[in-house]
Amino acid sequence: MLRLGRSIGQPVTALNLERESMHFSPALWDGSDPLYAPCTRQAKGLVYWQPPRKYRTAGYKVGNMRLPGRIGDGNDAERAQLARTYTIEMIRWSQAGDVSPISPGTWGWLMARYRSDDVSPFRDLKANTRDDYLFTLKRWEETISDVEIIETNLVELKTWQRSMQKNGRSVAYIKRMFTILRIVAGYGVALKAPGAKDVKDILGELRLKSPKARKISPTTDQIAAIILKADEAGDNAFALGLLMQWWLTLRAVDVRGQFLRMTADEAAKAKEEGGIVRGWFRWADGLTWSMVDREVKTLTKTPSKTEDSAPDTLVFDLCQVPEIRSRLLATPVEKRVGPIIVDRNGIPFDRFAWSDKFRAYRTAAEVPSDVWMMDTRAGAINDAKRAGATPILLQHAANHASLETTNRYIREQNDSIAQVIDLRRKG
Repeated sequence: MLRLGRSIGQPVTALNLERESMHFSPALWDGSDPLYAPCTRQAKGLVYWQPPRKYRTAGYKVGNMRLPGRIGDGNDAERAQLARTYTIEMIRWSQAGDVSPISPGTWGWLMARYRSDDVSPFRDLKANTRDDYLFTLKRWEETISDVEIIETNLVELKTWQRSMQKNGRSVAYIKRMFTILRIVAGYGVALKAPGAKDVKDILGELRLKSPKARKISPTTDQIAAIILKADEAGDNAFALGLLMQWWLTLRAVDVRGQFLRMTADEAAKAKEEGGIVRGWFRWADGLTWSMVDREVKTLTKTPSKTEDSAPDTLVFDLCQVPEIRSRLLATPVEKRVGPIIVDRNGIPFDRFAWSDKFRAYRTAAEVPSDVWMMDTRAGAINDAKRAGATPILLQHAANHASLETTNRYIREQNDSIAQVIDLRRKG
């Protein structure tokens, strides 16, 4: 249930901003209480954000705002976040004596709608993807919240692009920023926001450089050397996880799992159902012992990235990879419960700890620093290609929906060119 909050105290001026902020919970600024919803009221199953009278008396022009959805729909945390956003903008207005950037028709308004509407495609994203989107949205909101969508044209967009380039932003950063802006503009089209369609069309024609594809992929010997150093350090869990990434061509997230942010209702449900929970995060997507048969001969897994489009599980014959099977068999039967890959405290690794370990053992193994954790899957695919696997076999092993996706993992073009010339000479 939303925790309502209203401000109290003297009229707001630029001089008493700090004092005024103290009348709200610290969660207004740090998000420590995801359900804290200041300046809200409930009526007939709906939730409204309402600026206090003293702000309206002081000249604040933004009126009552209905927050999306209805009470009991499981989206309290999202409504609370929007209420905090409106409240912060109101307080900042009181400091600057300016018009609130949450005015309808501005980018700030549309981005808030994209984040919070119960029909927004933002809600269909996985929790970790939502976090990545929020990071980028925040960057846009810091710079263009008060810009009218209808006033945004090619000149404005190119100015923003060149400003990022001038500030030394990478090609990948600029591409990501404008990709999110195009997605938000697309939602504006669905809302029939004035100017949104024109902006979306312009962004569709705007030519943005894409980051260069990675050309590095680890070899079997390099992966073996890293695993050896992990074993020497007594880090058997990491060694096993990397082996499974390599031989089963799995993404790291499908081996170690990941911690996903929960809404308040998801947190309550997780508490009832059990599982591994850290504050507002729950563990998901990793390998568990329930995926391994009793004889440790097969492992079934639905990759997290394709679980909606390809719901059938992949079946791996562990007898084909005795180095993996022997490590699994070394775990006592009574301990074959929950996640397979856990640290010494019995807790699954997060992505940062996993990458840190890879770098540490890579350095110990004297493997070049330009070999990254994220290259492991590409390395496995290229290793299979060198062994003679056909394109369709590579596609199936990587569990890609199209061969085009698999081709993006092929990083040994020069070797392929040399092989073709050799075949033609022999022919």
